[in-house]
Amino acid sequence: MKLLENILRFENHFKNAKKLNKKDISDYLVYNTLAMECFQAVNAIIEIGEYIVTKKRLGFPSTYREIFELLHQNQMMAEEVFNATKRLIFLRNLIAHEYYKIEEAKEVWRDEAIER
Repeated sequence: MKLLENILRFENHFKNAKKLNKKDISDYLVYNTLAMECFQAVNAIIEIGEYIVTKKRLGFPSTYREIFELLHQNQMMAEEVFNATKRLIFLRNLIAHEYYKIEEAKEVWRDEAIER
């Protein structure tokens, strides 16, 4: 059931991202919403990969990329899909890093506001 839930979650986020991509992404709200939809879609793909690696007992990956390396090495993922997934994970990590910077800036701003 968890696998199906993650597939449906991916499809939902992917569909939402496609809709948002038709809008003006220079708009801050649209851009950030699109980034989060993409982030969540890739997270769903990662969870699907983790599920398969665990069920098939393919190993113990220590990174998101290693999940898909194991799937690829075990002929469960085509080369083209593997390369696309590596790029998606890279982009997901960029989004995560950017949000980390935003949250860090908010904390600094909040701390300064408290001191005043």
